[in-house]
Amino acid sequence: MGRVIRAQRKGAGSIFKAHTVGRKGAAHLRVFDFAERHGYIRGIVKEIVHDPGRGAPLAKVVFRDPYKYKLRTETFIATEGMYT
Repeated sequence: MGRVIRAQRKGAGSIFKAHTVGRKGAAHLRVFDFAERHGYIRGIVKEIVHDPGRGAPLAKVVFRDPYKYKLRTETFIATEGMYT
């Protein structure tokens, strides 16, 4: 018979499940609105946080809303060379 290989064991779950408790939020890109289609948006990186269950850190970026007087916080996957 042979051995059960690692990929087959990972498919069963149990100890190979992702650590989803304590997540810092979903990472997504900014909405591609009129302001970004016809120019660019400047944002400030406020913090870089570790997200359990993910291999890359997350960056919390604050943008000024182009339509209302308020600040919007977005969560991105932090790229190499990004700093606060």
